[in-house]
Amino acid sequence: MEIHPVDVIISLINIIVLFILLRAILWKHVNRFLSERKARVQKEMDDAAEARKNAEALQAEYKQKLSELEGRGKEIISESRRKANEESTKIIDEAKVTATTMINEADERIEASKKQALLEAHAEVTNLATEMASRILKREVESADNARAVDEFFREP
Repeated sequence: MEIHPVDVIISLINIIVLFILLRAILWKHVNRFLSERKARVQKEMDDAAEARKNAEALQAEYKQKLSELEGRGKEIISESRRKANEESTKIIDEAKVTATTMINEADERIEASKKQALLEAHAEVTNLATEMASRILKREVESADNARAVDEFFREP
């Protein structure tokens, strides 16, 4: 098989004509396809960047709200502790007042019991003294005389 220069030239001309025809027919379509694809890829990248920016903004907002809630939680705990301390102080103070009142009432009852016991002892001693004196004197003594004698007895040092 021989290669003729005319065949080579005709093949080259065919290739050039085919290239020009294909370029004239297909070039616009290929360029448009590539431009559309480039625009679609760019749009997807822009959408992804926008979505990322939105996600970062939401994350920042979430972190801010979380820190605000943590701060509010700490405030609530602090307020609860303060109220609990106030309430416990109030309860303790009321208990102290109640205890003091009870102690004072008990002291008053003790004092009243002591006075009553002294009066009863005084009366008993008076009765005993009267009885002894009447036995000794073999006569009956009036109760006013008896009370006066006991009072004088207790006043003596």
